[in-house]
Amino acid sequence: MLNFPKLNGSNYHTWSDNIMSTLQARLLWLIVNGQRPTPPTPSTNPLIDATSGKPVPSSDDYKEWVRLRTEHMQWLESDLAAMGLMRGAIEYGQREHVQSATSSKEMWDRLHQFHVTQ
Repeated sequence: MLNFPKLNGSNYHTWSDNIMSTLQARLLWLIVNGQRPTPPTPSTNPLIDATSGKPVPSSDDYKEWVRLRTEHMQWLESDLAAMGLMRGAIEYGQREHVQSATSSKEMWDRLHQFHVTQ
């Protein structure tokens, strides 16, 4: 549970400071501010042995695919966690600004643009 008022349209500067501190404490801020960008998306299928049709777990390429896939999934989980925190910290009337956002960075940027540059 967050211990500060939800974003309501008139408290953006206080809210943004509070949610940024929350995201920092949960090690999510670098994703939201874009300093930890989305890692490359690995192919959907690992390398397959042509004879057996099974993944080749002993190959260096397969190990690299597993590493990339793990890194990508961990980033996605963190991004979704940040999006959930932010969405839970805004009133329903503010959700229209971020409804179609596909990342926490996009959510943050949209809210900033709406409340600061308008």
